[in-house]
Amino acid sequence: MIVDHLKNIEIYAHMHRNMATAIEYIKHHDLLSIPLGKHEIDGSNVYLLRDSYKPKDIESCFFEGHQKYLDIQIVLKGVEYFGYHHLGHPGFTVTSPYHEEKDIEKYEIKDFTKIILAENMFVVVTPDDLHMPKLMYKPGLTVEKAVFKVKL
Repeated sequence: MIVDHLKNIEIYAHMHRNMATAIEYIKHHDLLSIPLGKHEIDGSNVYLLRDSYKPKDIESCFFEGHQKYLDIQIVLKGVEYFGYHHLGHPGFTVTSPYHEEKDIEKYEIKDFTKIILAENMFVVVTPDDLHMPKLMYKPGLTVEKAVFKVKL
């Protein structure tokens, strides 16, 4: 997992050719002005999920993992907690088996790391990074987010 500020995102373009495509898009677009929903950037190789939501308490969230895509999750406005647990560490239970079409597997994890994602911060999660987005930092806050799905 990578956590950084948006101003540093170009550092990570070398990770994968599709990552470079996503980062070029990020550099040249006002992400807040993009309508909510799914937007293809390079077919199924790179697409954007633009979202706006009120983060939830931990009981209403879940851990997830992906096998085909990595995520670049960018907080455009607001702040949230982001849960993290590495797949190589013990202490997780699969609650919903891998769904190939949706590229998601769900987990229950009791002991995990919680980080703060604030405005203009991003996280990159790979298939080894089990993660729980949308965790409430403070009641009543709205988060504007751009999630880039980058095919591996």
